[in-house]
Amino acid sequence: MDRIARASGRIPILLTCASAVLACEGRPTVSGYWEGKGTTSDTPMKDDYRELSRRSEAEFWFVLGDDGTAVGEAEVVYDAELKVENLPSVSAGPVSFSPEVGGKVTDLDPRRRFPIVGIYDAGGSTLVLQAVVDSTVPKIEFTLRADPGVSGGMGGIGVGGTGRGQIVQKMPMTPWSPFGEAGTAVEKRPDGPYEARFEERGEMYVIQWSARQMGGEQREVEIGPEIERALRDLQRDLAAD
Repeated sequence: MDRIARASGRIPILLTCASAVLACEGRPTVSGYWEGKGTTSDTPMKDDYRELSRRSEAEFWFVLGDDGTAVGEAEVVYDAELKVENLPSVSAGPVSFSPEVGGKVTDLDPRRRFPIVGIYDAGGSTLVLQAVVDSTVPKIEFTLRADPGVSGGMGGIGVGGTGRGQIVQKMPMTPWSPFGEAGTAVEKRPDGPYEARFEERGEMYVIQWSARQMGGEQREVEIGPEIERALRDLQRDLAAD
């Protein structure tokens, strides 16, 4: 049964079909309701003593309009761990010990939800998605733990002290985007609607996501000033490349 995804602003009303997504004249079209999943893993810090690894798992949806603009939402679960090893031994009188430092996400709910925007280039059949992570998205709680007398840190934030017991310092971690900056090809599946698959690998990171055009769904998409600005910024950045 057909469902209608209604959208305000620059995204027009879109018609989707459960079996396939068709334009009014019967030709396949990329516009409509999409769903996707993705993962990221990276190591933004690694030296002789410290290694910070981060991971995320995302589920997202968006409505792609006939004008090539996409608006939707992502829900991302974050995780991170800091390992500090091979620190010089510390002497406390006649006692010498190897200090321990480490950190991890301690947020009771490391899940964050935020808008996403995208641009589909019909000429190149490519899709770019971008997360809109602003100050309204809560930070993720990350906790550092260290033995007394240790001076360590992450990204310029130090942990130090001389008292008894373990030192604990909580710090905010900014949520990161589950998408890469580059676009990816949009292709029609032989047995149905369109799909997009993205993968980017570097020496210290991997970003993967995939999305499929769906049917039988209804979504309300509201485009406020913030989303309009994000779309304009993305269009400008793509035009400058």
